[in-house]
Amino acid sequence: MQAQISRTRQSAVLVALFIAWFVAYADRIVIGTAIIPIAKEFALSDTEKGYVLGAFYVTYALMQLGGGWLADRHGSRKVLVGCLLVWSVFTALTGTAWSLASLVAFRMLFGVGEGSFSPANASAVAETFPQEVRGRAQSLMSSTAFLGSAVGTALVGWTIYHYGWRLTFPLLGALGLLVAVSLFFALPSRSRAEAGSVAAGGRSTWREIAGSTLLWRIAAIWFGSCIISLGLQSWMPSYLLRVHGIDILHIGMVSAVPFAAAFLGTIATGYLIDRSGPRVLKPFLAGGALLSALFLALMTTTTSLPALIVFWTLCMVSYVVVYATVFAIPLKQFPRENVGRTIGIINFGGQIAGAVAPVAMGHLITLNHGSYLSAFYLLIGAGVMAFIVALTCNFDTKQQPASTTIQNHV
Repeated sequence: MQAQISRTRQSAVLVALFIAWFVAYADRIVIGTAIIPIAKEFALSDTEKGYVLGAFYVTYALMQLGGGWLADRHGSRKVLVGCLLVWSVFTALTGTAWSLASLVAFRMLFGVGEGSFSPANASAVAETFPQEVRGRAQSLMSSTAFLGSAVGTALVGWTIYHYGWRLTFPLLGALGLLVAVSLFFALPSRSRAEAGSVAAGGRSTWREIAGSTLLWRIAAIWFGSCIISLGLQSWMPSYLLRVHGIDILHIGMVSAVPFAAAFLGTIATGYLIDRSGPRVLKPFLAGGALLSALFLALMTTTTSLPALIVFWTLCMVSYVVVYATVFAIPLKQFPRENVGRTIGIINFGGQIAGAVAPVAMGHLITLNHGSYLSAFYLLIGAGVMAFIVALTCNFDTKQQPASTTIQNHV
């Protein structure tokens, strides 16, 4: 049975998680801008840059499953604080890289640290907030992906421009260690009663969870949408430099516009999901996927920088409708005691995209002698695939009962 959490404690948890997510995304996106001076220093080809950009997502995807299990079994507090400590150390160590192999290794170890954070965060939301407001709480956490990217790209661009990439990574690592301490004191520990309930077998088995067709469809939608998002996140700084001649300092400023809009769009989507209920889940998934592909297609047709920023912004706003919906579904449609593992499976699909998209785009850009067109076509196709899968989803129109049975939605 879930212990009653005071409003004050709920607010403290919300603030601590918000800051932690902000740091997580700042640490994650720094490589997109830093790869420009890194590639120059180590003489990396576009293909090799793709390996560096995608390395994080290999281990990050794999750790989604283990992190979900750990959070469901041991509570979110231990997992979240442990994640921050590990990823902050390897973020800092990235600044000491001496070769392509060391860069890839540090990025993969960084992924190990951050990989359990998302499912553990969902568990923290489920442990702390009542069901009727979980959509808004989760969307606020999700929105930090774009606030961290908006502010992070600008600050990172400024730091790299003035102090170099090698100092930027240790600064971010030190910030993460400070946030880990605040998170430890803000998060409530799991009560003995809750721990006993879990130990007594109050959760579904992995087989029962994995038997949900709805869960795998959501994972496929998230995979397609993340191909777009993570492909753009990895290669847009290089694209802006190469195609539009924008320097590192101003790349961060340009990139802040679509990320800031996406931040607001994520919060708005979570609010609408809580207000409107399950009937909006399918339209949000399908509409967001289709529009993100459409606006990305328009990005490929323009040579105007202002038009590019507008289409990029609309693409990201459309994407976050999918993003906020995907992460609200487990909190709304599945039992609380299984949230960590359901989020882990869904995000495993999404982060596999992070391992695929940057590498595939790097190869396509190399094969096409520096042209980004075919790489963008890959992203557009992934968005269309997500739209088609979303059309096949059906959701319960009634509130999910507090049961450990995973329903097999067809």
